[in-house]
Amino acid sequence: MARAYLSADERREQILDCAQNLFFSKGFEATTVQDLMAAAGVSKGGFYHHFGAKEDVLEALSQRLARTSVALIESVRDTPGLCGFERLEKTMRALGQFKKENAKGLVAAFSAVLLPENAVLYDRINRANMSAILPLFAEIIEEGRQDGSFNVPDARLAAQALLSLGGMSREAVGAAVKARGRADRAAANAELERALAWQGVVVDRILGLPDGSITLVEAGFVDAILPVDD
Repeated sequence: MARAYLSADERREQILDCAQNLFFSKGFEATTVQDLMAAAGVSKGGFYHHFGAKEDVLEALSQRLARTSVALIESVRDTPGLCGFERLEKTMRALGQFKKENAKGLVAAFSAVLLPENAVLYDRINRANMSAILPLFAEIIEEGRQDGSFNVPDARLAAQALLSLGGMSREAVGAAVKARGRADRAAANAELERALAWQGVVVDRILGLPDGSITLVEAGFVDAILPVDD
């Protein structure tokens, strides 16, 4: 049977569809370029026409997932009757819920970028994600600055500071992921949860809020995304 014709954009998206399924189920490191080619039904030349390496596929997949985050943030942004504080809090909750619902696949796909040897890839992915959502966070914080929810001199700089906080917990995230299946897993999860709770305090202080105003993650969030008993 002849293979259905797809445009270049459609073929690229097909490869990404297959990559997401494989990365989420097998993990990034266990998936080969040959696996991607076979799943998408493309030749070696067809694959390399769209992507220079497997790492480029992961970066493109991250950009696709960032668009999902953008849609979640836009949904909150466009909800009428909220002040800036409420809009930011609901945004944080929506993004946290997305991570919980897709935790197993996200960990499988992206845990490799936490390794020291993949620092450049981590930076590429982090920069792409930040560029996608920074304008929306800046818009929400500016609304809060205008309505008195937040005490910040510059909404965009505040948004940049907030979105840069993830780097603070990178080491703790990596340690918790690496500890899966080990006796110290619960301790590693607890350390990550402490790091995330402290980030919530930093968010409050950046925005000029009393400590405890913004709940960055709910209690038990880390155990939900990295279960200690699986």
